Amino acid sequence: MENSARSLNDQLASASTLMEHGNLPAAEATIAKLKTTHDSIAAVWALASEISLRQGKIRHAWSEVNRAVKLDVHNVRRYVQRARCAILAGFVTEAKQSVDAAAKSGVTEVDEQLMLASVLVRCDDHEGALAWYKKAEAIQPNRNELQRGLASVYRFLGDIDKAEEACNKALAADPHDYEMLNLRASLRRQTRGDNHIKELKERLEKGVKNWRGAVQVAYAVSKELEDIEEYDEAFAYLEKGASLRRRNLKYDLKDDIKIFTAITDAFTREALEAATGHGYASAAPIFILGLPRTGSTLVERIVSSHSRVISAGELNDFALELLKLTGADNKGKQPARLALPKASLAVDMRSLGQNYVTAVRPLLKDTPRFIDKLPLNSLYVGLIYLALPHAKVVHVNRHPVDTCFAAYKYLFKNAYPFTYDLDELGEYFIEHYKLMEHWRKILPAGWMYDIRYEDIVADQKKATEKLLDYLDLEWEDSCLEFYLNEQASTTGSASQVREPLYNSSAGKWRYYKKHLLPLIDKLEKAGINID
Repeated sequence: MENSARSLNDQLASASTLMEHGNLPAAEATIAKLKTTHDSIAAVWALASEISLRQGKIRHAWSEVNRAVKLDVHNVRRYVQRARCAILAGFVTEAKQSVDAAAKSGVTEVDEQLMLASVLVRCDDHEGALAWYKKAEAIQPNRNELQRGLASVYRFLGDIDKAEEACNKALAADPHDYEMLNLRASLRRQTRGDNHIKELKERLEKGVKNWRGAVQVAYAVSKELEDIEEYDEAFAYLEKGASLRRRNLKYDLKDDIKIFTAITDAFTREALEAATGHGYASAAPIFILGLPRTGSTLVERIVSSHSRVISAGELNDFALELLKLTGADNKGKQPARLALPKASLAVDMRSLGQNYVTAVRPLLKDTPRFIDKLPLNSLYVGLIYLALPHAKVVHVNRHPVDTCFAAYKYLFKNAYPFTYDLDELGEYFIEHYKLMEHWRKILPAGWMYDIRYEDIVADQKKATEKLLDYLDLEWEDSCLEFYLNEQASTTGSASQVREPLYNSSAGKWRYYKKHLLPLIDKLEKAGINID
């Protein structure tokens, strides 16, 4: 028996070593044998799940980790692994349940506490994540990974002073944490007497470890220079950082924007009329959409300050439910990307709408209305109309050049690769602009609501009254005090939405006009008014 146990442990160790060295096929082959000879051992299924995760086989990993949990119900590590697996699979409810189960089993290891905190961040439960981070802080307060997590969560929750303190602690633990340098710069408006510009410039001059770090520092310098109104120098650093980021991206704009033509070709007025009348009659969803950095977070905060509305964040659920319903062919393949718009018109619209609302419902805390703020839901406006005819769709607009420049100067983590080159950004803006014009032409008048960022900052009360009227919500004074809204914000505007409304961002592109003339020319030639 002892030799058998030693043999099993040796084989598990071998599979684990193969996995850590990146030899996933060999690791999978080893664990496959163990699953047949030791199928009642939880550690076998736990390692199998980890190998599947690293191979991108999320569903396999989910099944395997559940097997491990059933075989070892008192082992807290199994629940931590299940929580991680669940969130990677997009199972928010199951992820939260696994976190709760882990808590009941007693989590004492800092690594496990940090993992559970990160899972709750992905679940948009930032208060819950903060509680786990504080448990870890009581044990290992100077750990970089911990302070990084605290900085992000405090920022999301609006505690900017504590977020900045956590950034500084993270940098003390790891001076080469360039992402924290950029986050710190974004937290507040810097002044001539209190900024990090000299330190940041010196870092770039001495050389940064890798191109990603150099990009982070360049964006941080640019932001702080803009704060003190050194616009030409700010643009020089911004252009340096954006160009470096773009050179290291594998991205084909021409291929990306083909989807716009595919959508407009499929969603004609005739096609829309033929598919109308079969949707799911829920008035719960409020979609706030448009291009990034247009002011959609401001609109979200205003609306979610209403007692009948909660923000569910930027959700992928509508697209995910659509993919489930478009189905696979007899070889198991989904429709090609450019064939998807036409294929989507044939799905059961009632099922699409109902499945989407059902998927989101666990996030809503019994609130009757919810906001889905994924910007590029603008690609699905026609489908939203068919599947959820009683939903509300708010399209946030902003001055074209302000929109493009605000996106250009923001360093997105993974999304929007078209924003790092002004020429590509202009092309994408034009295609998106034409798509929104298309939706207005084929949808019933007034079904989608357009709101301009500039109108909100010019007269917030008037703009909010009109917006709430469209949303069929009664007036509440709390909507004017959106900056007191305690719901977390996870967007690039998380710091700004904690402040009363200001108009300093409107028209900021004019300070950079001489640098933006080629972009302006491109937009004007496309017939887009920039006056």
